[in-house]
Amino acid sequence: MATGGIMSQGDQIDDTELSLEEMKMAVAEAHSKHMTVCAHAEGRLGIHYAVVAGVDSVEHGFYVSDDDIELMKQQGTFLSPTLIAGHQIAVYGKGKMTDFSYQKMCQHVDAFYAHVGKAIKAGVKLALGTDAGTFMNPLESTAKELTELVRAGASNYQALHAAGLGSAELLQIDDEYGSLEEGKYADFLVLKDNPLRDVAAVEQADKQVYQHGVRKF
Repeated sequence: MATGGIMSQGDQIDDTELSLEEMKMAVAEAHSKHMTVCAHAEGRLGIHYAVVAGVDSVEHGFYVSDDDIELMKQQGTFLSPTLIAGHQIAVYGKGKMTDFSYQKMCQHVDAFYAHVGKAIKAGVKLALGTDAGTFMNPLESTAKELTELVRAGASNYQALHAAGLGSAELLQIDDEYGSLEEGKYADFLVLKDNPLRDVAAVEQADKQVYQHGVRKF
């Protein structure tokens, strides 16, 4: 937790939770155990600390700076925006959650999309995250994140790549997952419409779901 957040009560998103030295040590220890490290980071300074410390992924990235975008590209640091979490709170949260959290999101949601969009267009690596479990954001709505990534400036292909090979690469399992290739597990969807034309096609309610080559739904 590099910064404060939206749902937390009593802090702001630009509050830093850990020093740079603490984050460097945490990352070094995790990497020495072959672990992947992500940082909840929304405010500019906390994001900077996380990127400099060498995290594998920045979660959210509300105020990622131009300099940190360039550093993320150089290092191969992933961005997992979870835009759907911000969208649901800003659109539906009034009167249904604490006003403190709702007002925080309304204050920052436009900057959230703008900075994420800048990172996407600059070529920062993307992974698909949702912050599932937050307000009106159940795990089964994961596909809606694709639509929000496109709203922020991703191409349909970039959004779909984040959901597949991008996420697999971040988790260091891309030798077995993330794309349909010989020798990999066949995890895929069968859709009525082409998501490269309309990424919302992935939200199809009755889509066929295959895991390891076996149909599950």
